[in-house]
Amino acid sequence: MKVAIITSRYPSKDNPYNHMFVHMRAKEMLRIGISTIVYVPSISRHYYEHEEIPIHKIGYSEIIKEISKYDLLYLHLLNIYPFSKANGWPIYKHILRTKIPFAIYVHGNEVQKYSSRFYEFNFRISEVLKWIKKDLFVIPKMRRFIRATKDIENSAYIFPSKWMRNNTEENLNLKIDKFFIIPNGIDTALFKYRSLEEKRFKILTIRSLSQKVYNIEQTIDTINLLPEKYSLVIYGKGKYKRSYDRRIKALGLQHRIKIIEQFLSRIEMLEVFDQFGVFISTTRIDSQGITMMEAMSRGLLVATTKNSSKGEFIENMKSGILGIDEKELFEGIIEVTSDLEKYRKITLNGSNQIEQIELKKTMKKEIEVLSSLLSNGDV
Repeated sequence: MKVAIITSRYPSKDNPYNHMFVHMRAKEMLRIGISTIVYVPSISRHYYEHEEIPIHKIGYSEIIKEISKYDLLYLHLLNIYPFSKANGWPIYKHILRTKIPFAIYVHGNEVQKYSSRFYEFNFRISEVLKWIKKDLFVIPKMRRFIRATKDIENSAYIFPSKWMRNNTEENLNLKIDKFFIIPNGIDTALFKYRSLEEKRFKILTIRSLSQKVYNIEQTIDTINLLPEKYSLVIYGKGKYKRSYDRRIKALGLQHRIKIIEQFLSRIEMLEVFDQFGVFISTTRIDSQGITMMEAMSRGLLVATTKNSSKGEFIENMKSGILGIDEKELFEGIIEVTSDLEKYRKITLNGSNQIEQIELKKTMKKEIEVLSSLLSNGDV
């Protein structure tokens, strides 16, 4: 089986964080002998390899000429950019026209209306234009494509959670009856469980500070409720950093909350995890939460907002903490970290639960879906 992965971003030596979840899939496919190449629609031409995966950054018209060489296409966050060589829409149209076998892993942003994330709106002209582009240009095209392909034999729609499938139907106002739920796989061999109980009063979060979806305000407010012995480190960069600094200062928490403006590689993340005992992951919506689950696998106590997909992956007070607001998160963290036996039990349960979505297991399921799209079913 020869597979072409098409995505709008991909890791490189200088930027190892771009869509790492796509790269992990490509590496696993290569490991088991599947011929794999990555195409990234781009306004400039660039060829490189990243950890033995070949990446072609070329215009969409060149990608269309190339993909006939492959048995099927695997799409991940293939974005639509009007009037640009990086536009994914001509590739979608090519699929409609040629009926080439394909699968889409729906991560979220590609099918979610801007108006479904209205908390990002700030009344600037740039935001109004984003709203118009997403809801009036991108979403109708995605609805058209999915409506035309969702029931044909050589297509597959994969979602990381039941919530993501329901959210897609809601945003696009259509029903998807043929689908697969396969969470993003977690590298549990890398993020192997270890006891971190001695660090249980040290709290960590790793977030982009460029999007309001992560509700960092709620993270800060949770720390404000906790006793003095609890501290928080936030790893992340973004335009809202100054706003969060002001909130931290207004609450008098400068001595307990630190923001480190740094993105972490997976190896760096592992080293950072080992310095903490709790991982807090507040959010307004989330299709899964990969970093949270890597922390959970490593043995950190995960505390997260009870919304969107979270209840599919965490059972409150059994494998982690679910709270509807900062008060419930605060109460859960206090209860578990004050009881060593409970902390040990919940963190071990959480790590064992993540084993169910270990990377090789989830990729086996994804590859079975991909091979089913071919008439001979070959891998």
